Amino acid sequence: MTDSPGQIRHVAWREIFPWLILLRTFRIAISPLLLALATLAVLLNPIGWSLSSRIFLTQAQRVAQPATSQLAAALPPAIQAWLPADASNALLGAYFQLAEPLARLYRLEFTLSEAAYYVFGFIWTMAIWSLPGGVITRRAVVQLATDEPLGIRPAVTYAASKYLWYLLTPLYPLLGILALAAPIAILGWIVWLLPGLGALLAGIAWLGVAVAGVAAMWLIGGLIFGWPLMWPTISAERDGDPFEAFSRSYAYVYGKPLHYFFYVLVAAFFGTLCYAVVVGAATIVQEFGFWALSWGSGGPNAAELRADALDVYLGNAHPSDRGTFWNAGATLVGLVIGLIDSTVTAFRFSYFFCTTSAIYLLLRHDVDEKEMDEVHVETVPTSVPPPTHPVAEG
Repeated sequence: MTDSPGQIRHVAWREIFPWLILLRTFRIAISPLLLALATLAVLLNPIGWSLSSRIFLTQAQRVAQPATSQLAAALPPAIQAWLPADASNALLGAYFQLAEPLARLYRLEFTLSEAAYYVFGFIWTMAIWSLPGGVITRRAVVQLATDEPLGIRPAVTYAASKYLWYLLTPLYPLLGILALAAPIAILGWIVWLLPGLGALLAGIAWLGVAVAGVAAMWLIGGLIFGWPLMWPTISAERDGDPFEAFSRSYAYVYGKPLHYFFYVLVAAFFGTLCYAVVVGAATIVQEFGFWALSWGSGGPNAAELRADALDVYLGNAHPSDRGTFWNAGATLVGLVIGLIDSTVTAFRFSYFFCTTSAIYLLLRHDVDEKEMDEVHVETVPTSVPPPTHPVAEG
């Protein structure tokens, strides 16, 4: 018996709903090698910020630094109502942490030392994350396009060869913003020296300042929403360079903004679920040891060791009357707890880079009509065996 012509034998869900590719990012993000690389970056990043704080800030300025994200607080209430909170979301949490230094520079009242602190910290952050971000986006775009995992060595080699492009690409729009701000800053210098004359000149020139503000708005808007697409561009395209990353990211943000927002919304909600799974798994890993330890040591001893180890992790450690060995053991346990927590944080960044890679492929398909599997994959040349010559018959 033959099938009727109208019978459906197979549904290509990926072709009907291309955004389902976003649901494949979790499997890539939890790769042990990618998590290890991201964990190393998470551990190294605070070193530069601590150094910048000691160099540029006074003790009072260090205490006065806001603890909450200024960028997250600046979101419109309607957007905040739609998106999950950044504290519980892998995608938004990593984005706000990477972009926060630039948001804090965009305010009226800050000193030169504070500006230097954030500039140094931002450059340090980009320098630390350029290699892991390049590796993760490279592996993600290849695996999402071909369904075949890319080896860690080819991914590291590829990202290392384009390290400067990953590092410098997000800085290019900033150069344009600084070029627009420089003449206005000179005008501000006149206002500082001669307030009356400066205010008059500012009033005369303010129409031109408004025009510069429109250009700056275009650059800033494209940078805020487009920079997560820049690294996947370099990782996916054969000729991916800073200019192509800049032009593609801005074209996709302004060309399909509603598509972009929909993909971010799906990724944000999926990221909340994924982050909850990872946090739950890390909690089991951490608490299982204390639970098993309590069977031999007793509940009070295990609870005290846990409390002292958590104090070490949180930086609130104080010598215990249990002795030197107890303190040393609590310190080592606290370091392990810190490593587990750093791995959880690293997942946020791994998921962020994997998801932005998927969003880049989706937007490229929407705007440029390029298929998902059109990703540059370097082929390894195979050795050709030498030709065999037939033996002449006698």
